[in-house]
Parts: sequence; structure tokens; C-alpha cells
Amino acid sequence: MADETKHGSFTEDVRKYSNQKRYSAEEVASGDDTSTRKGKGIFCSPLMIFFTTVTVCILIAAAALMTYYIPIALEPTPTKAPIEDPTIPLMRGRLPTTVVPRLYQLTLRPFLYDDDVADSKLGKRFTFDGQVTVRVECIEPTDEITLHSKSITLHKSPIVRSVSTLDKTTDIFESLKTVEEYAFMVIKLKEMMNPHQEYSIDMEYSGILGDDEAGFYPSMYLDPSNNTRYIATTQMEGPYARRVLPCFDEPSFKATYEVHLEHRNDMSALANGLELETVKINDRWSKTKFTTVYFMPTYLLAFIVHDYSNISVTNDNGCLIRIWCPSHQIEYAPYALNVSNLVQTYFDTYLDYQYPLAKQDHIAIQDFGAGAMENWGLITYQDKYLLYELESVRETFYSLIITHELAHMWFGDLVTMEWWNDLWLNEGFATYMEHIGMDLVHPEFRTPETFYTDTITRGLSSDSLGTLHAVRAPVFANDEHISSQFSRISYQKGGSLLWMLEHLLTLDVFNAGVKNYLKERAYKNANAEYLWRQLTAADKGKGDNDIKKIMDTWTLQRGYPLITLTRSTDGKEIVATQKIFLQLDATLEKEEFGNLGYKWWVPLTYMYASGRPNQYDDPLRFWLDPSDEKTTFQLPSSTPADDWYLANVKMTGYYRVNYDEINWNRLMAQAELDTEAFSEENKLGLLYDSENLAKAEVISMDIYKSFAKSFENKTLETRRALLRTSSYFDKMLAGRSHDIKRRSLGNHSPVKAYMKQLADPLYMESGWDEHFVPDLPSGKHGNSQFDITATACRYGHDHCVSKSTTLFKEYMGDPQHNTIPKNFRKIVYCNGIRFGGDSEWNFANGMLQTSGDTWERSRWISALTCSVDHSRLQRYLQSMFDPSFSRNDAALMLVGVAENPDGYEVAWDFVRNNWEEVRRMFKRNHQMLSDVLEEITSHFKTNEQLQELLDFGKDSDLGSLKTAYESAVVSTKVNIRWVANKAADMERWIASRVQ
Repeated sequence: MADETKHGSFTEDVRKYSNQKRYSAEEVASGDDTSTRKGKGIFCSPLMIFFTTVTVCILIAAAALMTYYIPIALEPTPTKAPIEDPTIPLMRGRLPTTVVPRLYQLTLRPFLYDDDVADSKLGKRFTFDGQVTVRVECIEPTDEITLHSKSITLHKSPIVRSVSTLDKTTDIFESLKTVEEYAFMVIKLKEMMNPHQEYSIDMEYSGILGDDEAGFYPSMYLDPSNNTRYIATTQMEGPYARRVLPCFDEPSFKATYEVHLEHRNDMSALANGLELETVKINDRWSKTKFTTVYFMPTYLLAFIVHDYSNISVTNDNGCLIRIWCPSHQIEYAPYALNVSNLVQTYFDTYLDYQYPLAKQDHIAIQDFGAGAMENWGLITYQDKYLLYELESVRETFYSLIITHELAHMWFGDLVTMEWWNDLWLNEGFATYMEHIGMDLVHPEFRTPETFYTDTITRGLSSDSLGTLHAVRAPVFANDEHISSQFSRISYQKGGSLLWMLEHLLTLDVFNAGVKNYLKERAYKNANAEYLWRQLTAADKGKGDNDIKKIMDTWTLQRGYPLITLTRSTDGKEIVATQKIFLQLDATLEKEEFGNLGYKWWVPLTYMYASGRPNQYDDPLRFWLDPSDEKTTFQLPSSTPADDWYLANVKMTGYYRVNYDEINWNRLMAQAELDTEAFSEENKLGLLYDSENLAKAEVISMDIYKSFAKSFENKTLETRRALLRTSSYFDKMLAGRSHDIKRRSLGNHSPVKAYMKQLADPLYMESGWDEHFVPDLPSGKHGNSQFDITATACRYGHDHCVSKSTTLFKEYMGDPQHNTIPKNFRKIVYCNGIRFGGDSEWNFANGMLQTSGDTWERSRWISALTCSVDHSRLQRYLQSMFDPSFSRNDAALMLVGVAENPDGYEVAWDFVRNNWEEVRRMFKRNHQMLSDVLEEITSHFKTNEQLQELLDFGKDSDLGSLKTAYESAVVSTKVNIRWVANKAADMERWIASRVQ
């Protein structure tokens, strides 16, 4: 039961975090009206004095009663949902806003080991006991309190008492009911609650430490003696906090938290706040108390009971930064500590808002399907995304993951979306901020210059299928629909739109608006309207753009435009038209937020051949109005009639561009003559746009082929882009007349020879670079480093394959001494198995079974997926259900076989035949399953494969994978059309290019 005497000081503490201006009595007394009367005196009759005295006494008494009965509002009432009628489907399952939480006082005790069970109220291992007092405020008169609760056992009825009245002891609880469909706990009261009064709800309960990595759950690891150790950790985003405590489990119900964790004496505890003290309860249990954390949503709540060690630093702004992991892995933590310190300190200044908590923990969790989670003050990571085991740290993208999560401390934690339909405010901003943090830590990566290829192209590719949701689409209150929002739309498209806005407004104006947005909404919730308002204000007197008007067209409807430009015969003007770009022509149904006609306010940038020298940095600009069928704009009068022109300068816009035939020919001629006339970003844009427009049958494939020929032996980035775009042809032409198995060293397929030819100069420059890091994280952030060594080996580069297999055989001959550089073990192991036989497979399997090293085990798990033997791969995938493999192990196995060009069919058969088991195993990692489905079906190109896919969708419960499945169907249809219409011609062209 909570200590009611603490509430007075609690209110005072809260005041420090309020942005409302408060005036002291001295400030009020010093106002102008009183100062101007100083010294003049006022005559008062005795009667006036009497009445004045009485009036003042009455006012004082009234004020005292109001202070007693009406508590200070801790935070503005959460914004109500846009539709208040609960009969409307969109609002079903949403909490009423008649009562809102102000404070949670929470105590938990997890039972991780057999000898803990004696103290468990459920008498079972992997359970927890809890006690919570929720202090709520009544907003509208009601005799019900509705919270979320799931898989929680109450040990007695809740106790509900008034906090604001004189009677603080009477329990007004009457009855309790649950609504399973929405995970509601509805508390019926004996009397009506009064507005602006506060009440406390006391509950004692127990719950399950689940096995699905959601809510409060156990994670295990092996210590150096091969003993299994357990920790208890959390993942609340989902929403899953309702599994841990009865609560108001929606983002808009921000509240304050006072947390106590009880744990074994030989373990420790972490939470969002800093540890204040740990006291011993008895000879088995201790209790750790944490500092209060203010105004946080339930999905960011985090606590961990552990036996880890840490390294730490206090940054220049006085924040304690710690990296936590098992003691035997602490040597791998310094890189993460350095990155965290640099980026967090820099963001304090860059965003002009200092990180408000006293500490920032980063902790490695072995069993963590989410990859990483931005809990305020306690960021959790799958261990491989935080701990850096390789010998070289000069080139690594591990810092990208850390930067993304740190950006959330401002975008998501300090300022939280009102509802999941504005998830992009969290994930889009974190994606956008990645390049800023990365450029600080690793300027050699030039991440601002690669934003187009790393982020925008990924969004454009997925968003052209016509299957994904709008950025701000309606979201229903169920787990699957909420999970489906964690997609490339919220991440890559959201980040790309912010990138476009930055270049529209200028960096200074954009940053000014963002800083004001953070200051206005700090400790509160926000929707996109708040951001639009602040950006519009920052642009006043400069560009005077109406940001809401512009961005509603980009966020409230799906897709993006294809801009078609046609130059007049006299060359003096250009006519621009727009329509939604789709890989397959389709009629999109009307969006629930309103169909805006699939037209956009487009900030078109353009330049021309003989323009001024700085036009890439300061291009010409013109608006495309969605209400116009076509827009005409003038080229400068001095523009020669035979000049080429180029739109989407430096590829900062989220759209594709098509030109009239004459201009395409002039651009191709310029590329053939001198590619340096184009910026690096526009070279890549010409490649990606022409390939995608040709796939959609908007233009001829000859245009892409011309650019591919011109850019083939030019810059590093264009070579990489050619390898990426040409990988599509490799998949589509595989299995045709000349194609043979990839494992053969004598592979003479034209497309394989072409791919090897593209890879060769890159391989000669940087293959087997001792500083290169191939063991890179992937996942929800969607970014990966280009690995030329693995690419060259994949396409059968003789030297790459020979070196890999030689190193592998040397290791087989002396398995006690592994001389293979850690940076290249993954490549060597994979190709040793791909180009090997039974002995190599058996050796690798034996190493997997005996390896006690986390990283080596992961490498062997991935390497075994590289086999070209279908029967081996089938048996290997079936073994992933064995208890000896963790869920993360199983994910590596399934993803690896799906990505194997010789294994995707095996993965497809396995997924189809074991769908329910696979779905159940990865039900909390829907993005991984989406990636697997996308990878498998990226090879599909026949009507038979399409029918298999359609049958799978008809017979399977897809849940949150429905959108990924629909995207796979569209992609397969596009592939079938491409093979029918373009494969033969492309195969002939490729053969002509092979030297």
C-alpha cells in the first residue's frame, strides 16, 4: 500500500518539470498597476474596512478548501481520440478518457531460479509478484475506472480510495469485470467520482515471465564455465506493459513512476531512473529503489534484474552513461561507450535541449527479438547490436543502431506520439537523426551524401507497390495492427520526408522549428500538427510555406508521385504533370483519413546543363500544385534550346522523375561524354529511377542500360549501385538457358560473369580489407554496409573463393588455432561450406555444437545456411525447433537460408509446411518474418510460384504479415511481367557487356 504522506512532496517535484509560467507573490506585487500608485495613499472608511476584511477571510477560506480538495493538475489531459463514438470501429478497444493516471508506485519481484519458488505467490518459477498503487485523476463524472490488464492474477480485490477528500480511508470499490477482447479491467465503484479529484487504486497481483520476449520475461546466457544464467528483462512496446501491471497502456496516458525492484541478494536491478539505494530484506532478497521518472508512457517503462557488470563515463553535461553486459564480455563494451558518450553529448547541443535524466544505461540482452528498444534511461539491445567483438573499429555501422536509439530520447521519450498513427514522429525522426550522429562518429562514411541510397531508395521501393499504409494511417487498438506500423513507411519514408523538409526550408529553419517543437511538447504528447505549426512559424518571413498544407498530401495518403516533365518545342518552358507511381497499375481504395486525389504539393528542384556553377547546391525551385492537372514553368531565357535539364537535384525529394524522350537522350549522351557533369547523388538517381521506371514499363529498359554502361567504371558509389540494381537481373535470369549452380568455380553464365565483372574492380580495391567489418547488424533500422568481399565470393570470383576455401581447410587441419581474422570469419566459414562437401559440413556442425563463444556460435549458425545441398538445408531448418537453439538462433537459420540463392526454395517449402510453428515462434518479431517473406519471393518469377503464394495466403492466418504478403504478391506479378517482356533482351545485352 502506498504512503499517502508522500504526495505533497511529489506535487512539488512535479512543478519543476512543468513548462507553465508560475509567478511568486513578490512578482505579482511588483506589477505596473501597483507601482504607479506608490506613495499616494488610499482613504478607507471603517465600514469599507469591515467588509473588505470579511471578504478577504472568505476568499482565504475558499482558497484553502480549493487547495485541499482540488489537487494541482500534473499534466494537461491527454488529447482525446479523433473520433469519440465508440461504435465506430477505429475507436473500439481504446480507453475512455474520463479517468487518467498521474502516478504509478510499483514494486515487483521476479522468480528466476528453482530456489526462488518458495517465495512465489503462484508457487512457480518464471513468475513475478507485484504491488502497484495507481493514482488517477477524474476528468469527467463516472463510477467506472477502465485500465488494461492481461495475463495478470489479482490476489484480492482492488482498493479504491479518494485522495482529495477528507475521507481517505473508505474503500469505494464495488466490483470488477474484464473484457478479454480489449484486455480491459473495468473497476465498478460504489459512488460517482468527481472531476478534478484524485483517487488511488491499490492492487496486489502476480504474473508470468513469458517465453515470447514481450512484457516481463527471462533471458538466459552462458557464463565462461558453461553454466546457464538468467536475467529478467522487459519489452513493453507493443503494447505489452499490460502484462506487467494493470495500467493505462496507451501512449497518450503519460504518468510519473516510482519503482522498487526486489531481487535475489546475488543479483542487482536497473530501471528507467537511477538507483537510489539497495536494502537487504532478508537472507535471500534485497530491494532497490530508483529515482522518480516523470511523464512517461507505459511502453517506455523498463526494469531489469541481472548479474551483469558495467563500464561507465560521466559526460560533459553530468549524465552518467553505462554499458552493461555479462562480466566475461565487458572487454567488448568500450566502443559502444565511446559512441554513446559522443552522440548523446552532441545531441544535447544540436537539439538545444539537454537530456533530462541523471543516467543513460545501454544493456545487452541475448534473447531480444526487437533488436533495440529506446526505453527512457535504459536502452535495451540484442547483444550483437551493442557489444563490439571485432579487432577493428575504424569502419562499423554499429554506431548507427546506438545513434538511432539515442535520438529517441528526444523523439519518442521526451515528446511522445499521441497514438500509433503518428509512430513516424518517433521512428522517422530517429532514422533522420542517424546520419547526423553517424557523421559525428564516422565522418569517413559520408552519411549525409549516402542518405539517398541508404534511406530514400528503400522507402521508394516498398512504397511503389500500393500495399503499404500511409504515414499517418488510422491504427486500430490491437496488437497486430499496431505491430504492422513498424515498417519502412514509419522508418524510411518518415525519415525521407523530414530530409525533404530540411532541404525545402533550409537546415537552419528546419532545426529552429524542430527545437521549438521539442520545447513546446517536452514531457507531453504530440501529433504531426504540432510539428507543422512550429515549422511554419520558423519559416515565417523566409519561405512562408504552409507546412500543414504541404505535408498533409505526403502523410495522409499512400505512395508518392511520378513527375513527368516535357519541354516545349521552342525549349523555353517545361510542362510538369504528376500521378501516383505504382509498379502495377491499380486503383487504390479511398483512405480513411480522406483520399486527396493522389496528388501532392511537390517542391520540385531543377537545373540545366549551362546553368550557374553552384546550381547543385542552390537549384531552381518550383511548386507543383495538387489542384492543377499540369504546371508550366519557364527556363531562364538564356538557356540554350539543346540543353539537357535535370530535376530532383541531389535526390532530396521523395518522388521519381520521367522526362520527354529528347531530354532522356540528352542526359544519356551527357553521361556517355562526361559523368562528372552530374552530382554523385544524381548519378545514382538516374540509375535507380531509370531501372524502376523501366520495371514499371513507363520507359524503355534501354535508358537504364545506357546509364549502366556509362557509370560502370566510374565512382565507388556508382559501382555499388550497379551491383545492387543488377542483382535483380541475376535473380530474374537465374534458371534460364545458360545458368548453372552458383557453387561451381567454372560458372560461365552471362549474368554471373557480368556480376563478377562489376564486382572485380571493387574487390581489387578493397577486398579482404583488414579494416572492413562484415558482421553487421540489420533489422528495423534497415541500413547495412556494402560488403564487396562477400559479394565477390557470391558471384564466384576465383581469387575470393580460392582464398576462402584455403583458409577454411587450414582451420580444419588445426581447429585449436584459428588464424582467420575475425573480420572475415563469417565469409570464410560460409564459402568453405558453400564450395565444400560432407567433411566441411560435418566440421562446421561440430564447431557449432562445441563453441561456447557467442559470436563464433552465431557465425557457424549462419555459415551452415550457405550450403547448396537442399537435403542438408531441409534438415537444418527442421532442427531450429530443437530446444538447444534459441529464438535468435532460429532467426539466423531461417533468414540465412532465405537469403541463400540456392536455398530460398527450401526456405519457402519450410515456411509453408510449418507456418503455424514458425508464426508462433516469431510472433513478436514480425519484421524478421516480413524480411524472410520478401527475400524468398524476390526470386519468384513464374505463374506457378505466384499460385503457390496465393494458395499460401488463402490457407494461412497471416496476422500482422498481411501487408508483407500483399507486397510479395505484387512483386511477384511485376517479376513475371518483366521476365515475359524484358528478360530475353536484357540477357542479350548482358552477354554483349561481358568482356
